[in-house]
Amino acid sequence: MPKPSREEIGTAIGAIVFLKLSQQDRSKLFEGVTDPVDWGVIANFTRQALRAPRAAGTLSAHFVAHLQVLHAHLEPQMYIGGASPCVADLVCCVALRAAFEAFDDAHKWALCNVSRWFDHMQVALAALAPPAAAAPAADGAPAESQGRNKKAEKEAKKAAKGDKPKKEAAPAAEAAPAQPDASKLDLRVGLILKAEKHPEAEKLYVEQVDLGEGKLRTVVSGLVDFMPPEALTNRRAVLICNLKPAKMRGVESEAMVLAASDVEHTKVELLDPPAAAAIGERVTFEGLGEFAPLAPASKKEWEAVRKAWDATQPMLGTSADRVAVCDGKPFVVGGGSCTVATIANGQIK
Repeated sequence: MPKPSREEIGTAIGAIVFLKLSQQDRSKLFEGVTDPVDWGVIANFTRQALRAPRAAGTLSAHFVAHLQVLHAHLEPQMYIGGASPCVADLVCCVALRAAFEAFDDAHKWALCNVSRWFDHMQVALAALAPPAAAAPAADGAPAESQGRNKKAEKEAKKAAKGDKPKKEAAPAAEAAPAQPDASKLDLRVGLILKAEKHPEAEKLYVEQVDLGEGKLRTVVSGLVDFMPPEALTNRRAVLICNLKPAKMRGVESEAMVLAASDVEHTKVELLDPPAAAAIGERVTFEGLGEFAPLAPASKKEWEAVRKAWDATQPMLGTSADRVAVCDGKPFVVGGGSCTVATIANGQIK
């Protein structure tokens, strides 16, 4: 699909939120996000958005048809607004929650650019702490809201009559096996809040890490021989977050800290994200293309992530100027590259 015009994007967003948008409304959508956010504007755009995943699932063909416009628009950029979020990013993120809860994997793969954007915006939206009034209500909303929702469903069904059948999204999903292994990994910026010696293993630390999820993850790392606990405390790092949790001497580790080492493995250093990178922000590899990390929920899917990691890890290292790279492609996040303090031409594990 060719890159859509702003007019086409505005039309698609109007269909997603079930509103007939005026030219003034469309202009407002592409304005930058204010500080503080004007949540009244967001709530006005999402007042008729679908509330229930069940309803969104029923109308999935409608959403897929219009999200294909955003999918084409987002291919070369992170936000609907381009380099930074605009009102449309917040509006669509709020309005599409029910749809993304209802979508199956085939839809998510077919709309991988939108899926990547949605995951990123969920983290950004949580950090902005929107009031409840800005988001669509859940099932059990007042009768007036439910009435608007039913009306929106009827309008969506009419709009969906000319859409392609739901089953036609499947061929795009069949391309998933060609996805680069590295792009299946969920790499994020985390903040290590505390590091203590493992009670049952003298070479292991047990760390509490903030990954922007609203709760801390416990991570076990074999770093005792290379740095004291205070060197890890309140320290940002890069972690792989979708490996299967594993018990290490009785403590379950829910992620893995990535670190560089010299060839002799006598020196180890954590990766340093750029200062502009937010906690929880996803790390990608420059020039690799779109990232669609796997979200495993079964033994087979956990194994797929493990295989992706095993295939990717030998390609990880540091360049001559101490930039973290995957097959020569820099780790990028927050508009910059991840680096290490002193280790050049090292390995990353």
